Amino acid sequence: MPDLASQSKRKRSDQKAAKLRTRNRRLDLFHEPYRQHIASLTCCSQALEDLSSSFPALLFALTTNYGTPRNRAKTVRLVNEGAPLKKVADSLGLPWWLRKIPAEALIEPFTELPDSAEFNRQIINLIPNTDTEARYWLRRVIYAYRACDEDYALWMARHKRFPFRDRAREPHVLLAAWAWFSKNRETSGHKLLRKSWTENISMIRAYDEARAWERRLRLAAALGEGLRDTWFEGGTVHGYEFVALRTVEDFLNESRVMGNCLDQYGDQVTRENIRVFSLRKSGKHLADVEIGYHEDDPAIPMIEQLRGPKNKRAAPKLWQAAYAWLGSQTIRPIVEGVQGGDRIGQEVIASVWRPYLNSLRDPEQREIVGNFAFSKPQDPVMDPANALLQTID
Repeated sequence: MPDLASQSKRKRSDQKAAKLRTRNRRLDLFHEPYRQHIASLTCCSQALEDLSSSFPALLFALTTNYGTPRNRAKTVRLVNEGAPLKKVADSLGLPWWLRKIPAEALIEPFTELPDSAEFNRQIINLIPNTDTEARYWLRRVIYAYRACDEDYALWMARHKRFPFRDRAREPHVLLAAWAWFSKNRETSGHKLLRKSWTENISMIRAYDEARAWERRLRLAAALGEGLRDTWFEGGTVHGYEFVALRTVEDFLNESRVMGNCLDQYGDQVTRENIRVFSLRKSGKHLADVEIGYHEDDPAIPMIEQLRGPKNKRAAPKLWQAAYAWLGSQTIRPIVEGVQGGDRIGQEVIASVWRPYLNSLRDPEQREIVGNFAFSKPQDPVMDPANALLQTID
């Protein structure tokens, strides 16, 4: 029969092994690059180690040098003294709502964090239940705050399932910029909005509107100060007036009145080299005439499209007037391109984005947004798990 000393020794050994297993299990919950640092910080303090269960984000913040050295030292002292966790978090300047974030979601050091009373009140009920969802959700919410403000971050937080792949930066950058311009009415970027961001807009609708805003910006860049050469003169034929669209304001207004996509015509103006005339009578907008290259002779223009309101087919009498107007013009070879070219386009893009870029405090974030602003737009990759949202949202 084992003696009491052996039993006691075995019991201590089992307890030590169980404690080590618990410690390793807690460490394994954190992102691999930070485990060794967390192990070093907690090796001599059970109170600090217990944060891995009671407040993982606080332990992560201490490990990744969040706050000032003085505040971190004070926070460690308070933890070891058994102070209330709220008091400990306040000493570090860490928002209380982060207490509900699981260790698995902590993959990047904290920078700026939203912490108003109203944000804390609302966000606590929006944190996802699963660790995987929480990881990507947290990144989206923090980026939304840094790239716009708390209201936008709360809106993003309500969309726990993002319909695009989370590793794609493009949707996040564009959505945040569009929301920011929605709130800053004095900017030239605001004037290009088709619809502003609101807290009630759906994710899919928001992204559609953000893309529409981006295309309008490309139109503004393509047109610059306005088209000097519209190929043909305006005029009146059979009582119908033909008015050339020259500026971005002309295109936006025509699109609004006619309910069509002329406000998205940046690529058509630059790549396909087209011109558009508004066909009117007694001040009423009746149709839009799109002029492009003749299929048999690229140097000669021809009517590509003639469409009424909401892209409906134009009446035969409007076609007759359009051809009569075209026949009255002096035909000359088309000069390719638009005046100013890339240089003016880049200047327009820079002037529109500049206020937003100046509002971003983080240099790395400014670089990301700046690179996006001058990059070629691409369609985002839909997450197959969330693709259905596009039809229901």
